Amino acid sequence: MPSHKPKSSKPRGDVPKAKVGKLVGKAVEAAAKKPKKRAEPVTRNNDLPEFVLKVKRKSFYKKGPFDRKVRALQKLSDEGKLFKQANPVDKDPELTKAYRKRVREAIFAKYWPPGGTATEEGKAMATKLLARLDSLDVDHVWDPQLGGPDTVDNLRLLDSDTNQDMGNEFWQVIRKLPDGTPIRIEVIP
Repeated sequence: MPSHKPKSSKPRGDVPKAKVGKLVGKAVEAAAKKPKKRAEPVTRNNDLPEFVLKVKRKSFYKKGPFDRKVRALQKLSDEGKLFKQANPVDKDPELTKAYRKRVREAIFAKYWPPGGTATEEGKAMATKLLARLDSLDVDHVWDPQLGGPDTVDNLRLLDSDTNQDMGNEFWQVIRKLPDGTPIRIEVIP
């Protein structure tokens, strides 16, 4: 009876490592290169009932960044601009990378300019600010999932934990709403 053991290229203990065939390998490569399908954007549909998105500050949110984010969203809410956008939202990752790069360059330009003119205090400040930058996310002030644009003027730095948790929280609450549903922000004390 013939053996049905997979051909191996490198043993791992007693278990051989299976070879990946050329077709499978090419399919995996093609899938990785294929752009992800994004949903067609929608607009606010005022014929749908307004949904109240209740927001409460969690204990691990930094107060200042949370307050700034919520004030901006409340203002947009009061102006009738928030709605559930179709997902997945089309965002350009290069936009946020370029924003972060410009902030980094601005720190160096101010505190550690080229040509050896930086003071020890300037170098220390640059080092401190760059470390702080690593703990921040480039945030869309008006979240794209709430109809916000993916533009540089809609970007700000925000505490990473606050940004990621708020974004996920919003998504969990609104994801089953019909696209275009008007949203009003209500802050719970």
